[in-house]
Amino acid sequence: MGIGHSRKTGQMKVHRRTAWDGKFSRKIANSHSPKIKTIRFLTPVVSSSSIEPLAKRPIETFGKESEDPLSYNIKQEYPWNYDGSFQQAIKKIVIMAQCFGVMPVTGITSKNPKDMRFTWLSFRTLYSLVALIATGIYAIITLHYSLSSKIEFVKVVPVIFYTSNLYIIYAFIGLARKWPSLMEEWKKSEMCFSASQKIQEKRHLRKKLYIVTAAVMVFSLIEHLLSLATLVHYTQVCPIKDDPITSLFKQEFTQLFAYTKYSLEKAICAQIINFISTFMWSYMDCFVMVISIGLSTGFKRINNQLVVYKGRAVSEEYWQKHRSAYRRMCDLCETVDNHISHITLVSFSNNLFFICVQLLNSLNPKDSLTHTFYFWFSLIFLIARTLAVSLYAAEVNEEAKVPIQIFRVVPLESWCLEVKRFYEEVSNDTIALSGMKFFYLTRRLVLSVAGTIVTYELVLLQFHQDEEIENVNPCSPLLKA
Repeated sequence: MGIGHSRKTGQMKVHRRTAWDGKFSRKIANSHSPKIKTIRFLTPVVSSSSIEPLAKRPIETFGKESEDPLSYNIKQEYPWNYDGSFQQAIKKIVIMAQCFGVMPVTGITSKNPKDMRFTWLSFRTLYSLVALIATGIYAIITLHYSLSSKIEFVKVVPVIFYTSNLYIIYAFIGLARKWPSLMEEWKKSEMCFSASQKIQEKRHLRKKLYIVTAAVMVFSLIEHLLSLATLVHYTQVCPIKDDPITSLFKQEFTQLFAYTKYSLEKAICAQIINFISTFMWSYMDCFVMVISIGLSTGFKRINNQLVVYKGRAVSEEYWQKHRSAYRRMCDLCETVDNHISHITLVSFSNNLFFICVQLLNSLNPKDSLTHTFYFWFSLIFLIARTLAVSLYAAEVNEEAKVPIQIFRVVPLESWCLEVKRFYEEVSNDTIALSGMKFFYLTRRLVLSVAGTIVTYELVLLQFHQDEEIENVNPCSPLLKA
């Protein structure tokens, strides 16, 4: 509304305008000049008489070019280094993996994904290639040892263990080549949430990822130490032909010293390879969980914004903005799945196989309390880890379906074409991680995996009766995976 003052009459003339009819100006009288000056405002001047009733106005409107005012106060509100992005939350987890020859990406600590790169001549890449070659050599030796005599189930287990870890190292090298572009796309999908996030929300993602990673890796380390404790027990109860350290390494790496002469250097290298393989066996599950948490958090942020106005009348621009954000998250989920689906497939198939192996070994008597404790700890940890991977991965699909509950209570006056499109996308699309499209990680998968484990266990029981793999002599050579 413009307000003008006439010097001749001394009366106030009110010129009524609508609140959003283009440019707005206010005319005021200058005491030193008879001319009228015009002051233009960036925002409209609205009188109380032009305000529509609140019941008839939309609760929220969003423009395509509008900026969140909170974005200007990020530095004052959020002075510490972590910016709440998934890239910053996962960087220490990736650095830990690089210590074992995984994810050879340089510039991983940078906040800008464009600073990250993959080069074949970097020390990280060369270290990964050395780990890949060493694991491949040991996998070939194990495979040859298993095929050199009668094929037994107990000899197949270490072959599966080392060959699967060999492929996982190769898969992570391939993923490292695409990691900078993937993190750049992830960063773009988070831009619509960064300004509206609270400090507690930003800290929560990183804290959750650290807790999950620490729990998985610590329990994996305990399991590996218990495995070494069982080998120490065998060196004590069996007749000692060599010193304890030599006897321990010969017992642990039977397949290696069956073809080569024993040396401490070879034993140390084999122990390093075994430790890297044990780390990789747990890290691939941890990696799937971390990626799943990051994706489900993105969908959860969209859902939190939708729940605020659940059942209330909002504008079409509101639905357009959130549908675009939801579409970006769906595209990101599909891109991530295309990059890691083979890792997910190996993770689930590996866990399924070793659960069946451990259940089969539960029929055999244990030689000591240490061996008994190690066996049940390993079995419980393996089942819990598989269940955690399934539930965290299924959370992506669960969070992607939450908007359906909000669409059911949309008021009639707010129903529009954008809501219809949004509803069809949520209800018809399958948003979930997969194992190379053979299966999708949903909650139904947990029940399917349980049924598969029972079926495999029945088959292995029959195989166990025919083969009789039970070690009658506790001092006979054992193949440790």
